[in-house]
Amino acid sequence: MNAAPATALRSAAWRAGVLVVVLSSAIAGLSRPGGAQVVRGRITEVASSNPVAGVLVSLLQSGTDSSVATVLSTAAGAYAIRAPATGRYRVAAKRIGVRRYMSAPFELRVGETFQLDVSLDAIALELPEVAVPGLCITRARDVPRVSSLWDEARTALQATEVSQRDRLFAADLSRHAAEVDPASMRVLFDWRSEARVLVEQPFISLSGDSLSRLGYWHRAQDDSLVFTAPDARALASNAFMRDHCFSLAGPVRGRPDLVGLRFQPARERRRPDITGTIWLDATTFELRYLSFRYTQLPPIPPAAHIGGEVHFALLATGAWIVERWFIRMPQFAVQPGLDPRWLLREEGGSVTADGQRPTASAARLSGIVRDSTGRGLPGAGVRAVGTSRQVTSDSAGAYRLDGLPPGPLSIVVHTDGYDAHALLVASRRVDLQPGDSSRFDVRAPAGRDIIADLCPRQLGQRPRSALRLIMVDSATAAPIPDVRFRFSMQRDYVPTNQPGERSTVWDRVTDSRGATTVCLTAAPAFPIDIAVVGADETPVPVMQVQLAGNELLTRIVSGRVNR
Repeated sequence: MNAAPATALRSAAWRAGVLVVVLSSAIAGLSRPGGAQVVRGRITEVASSNPVAGVLVSLLQSGTDSSVATVLSTAAGAYAIRAPATGRYRVAAKRIGVRRYMSAPFELRVGETFQLDVSLDAIALELPEVAVPGLCITRARDVPRVSSLWDEARTALQATEVSQRDRLFAADLSRHAAEVDPASMRVLFDWRSEARVLVEQPFISLSGDSLSRLGYWHRAQDDSLVFTAPDARALASNAFMRDHCFSLAGPVRGRPDLVGLRFQPARERRRPDITGTIWLDATTFELRYLSFRYTQLPPIPPAAHIGGEVHFALLATGAWIVERWFIRMPQFAVQPGLDPRWLLREEGGSVTADGQRPTASAARLSGIVRDSTGRGLPGAGVRAVGTSRQVTSDSAGAYRLDGLPPGPLSIVVHTDGYDAHALLVASRRVDLQPGDSSRFDVRAPAGRDIIADLCPRQLGQRPRSALRLIMVDSATAAPIPDVRFRFSMQRDYVPTNQPGERSTVWDRVTDSRGATTVCLTAAPAFPIDIAVVGADETPVPVMQVQLAGNELLTRIVSGRVNR
């Protein structure tokens, strides 16, 4: 089937291709080609002599702070760095929560292997004091603490960058997309795909220098807004530090386990940018996540929610990964006969990697899924959007989601029957506290409730029937938005969601779910003919439907659409 889509998403449409997470392991330099000069050694803890994994080890040119190579220590505490040339160097070693080690200068000759073992203090649960030259800090009295928190955060970001760069490992990757109501932040519908992967990166970001020069969003030639978000490399860059000023963040209700470092564009910054908070563990000072939103946006209703989060995790090997991420972008939905409205499009993913440590702050959610009559509903899929956590309800409809990250989460419930209508059984926004158990019971809506939700009352009449079409790609079964369907009848009929028009013909355009709905106040006596409107405005017939009263009828149209 060939059809030309009518425009359903306009103005600030979303563009994906943001963020980067690279699935990697921990040691570099052992098999890389290059110069024959090598510095190697072992990182241990002073008191116990135990090896320390995940220490960020940098080779610096003597007399400067310029790093020529950086690696992470392995689970055995080993590291090896190739020097690009002979010369005079120093080694810096930084463990999260511990003061940075700096060696005395040493000379590297052609073909030499220099052995340097390093002993580091145990984690004392005290923030090491450090000065960071060039760091813009909002309040003078906060300089020591802000500098120290930024140094810990930047160490973890650099460790994530090194982990991404050096070695691949197997992981479970889950990608998701969701349509979100900006008023309630409730998920209206979501999509998810999963894979066992051995890839270098699931998503890509611009460099810190490029983001500094171009900005974090821009308006494209088609008037859509193109959003870009930073990865670990960009966040750790000198450009990011130069473009932003930092301050201490206030406490988060119910999260005493976090300490925050706020950032905002420097006063002289003119490009569209981001503002947000870097959150660290209040005890160990390990990096937890980054939350951000965009600045200088046009005056659109969902502007306050346009942004995202990037969550980090430390593996048992000492490597760091981006554990999960999402970005929310504005989406302007236009349907003939309906009021235009703003939505949010959320896209992201989550990674479950080998060696990933369970978190002590994980929360739990449980409950019962019931059908519209109140009986337990087995086989319902319950998932936390944006995470890898998903379970299926048992024979009594009971479910339990373990290992949930604390904080706000969207919980959605799917069944095959409701998915066939491109509808959720239920959706709720929950705010989970660290280590807590919460409950969410679900009762599936009946057909009349679904019709009432899909079809608002108009002209004083309550819709009694709804015809729903879903357009999917014949090759991939993916939903196809922006496809225009034409409905026609053999005599005059007034559909409730197109008031004021007495015609035998009316058009509807599919939304991001590939779905469109026609609402009727009574069962029509005649069949409804359905066609897809092509590029030349010629309707291509696809089916004929007879709709009964008090009925939600869904039909799937499969084909290919030429854009």
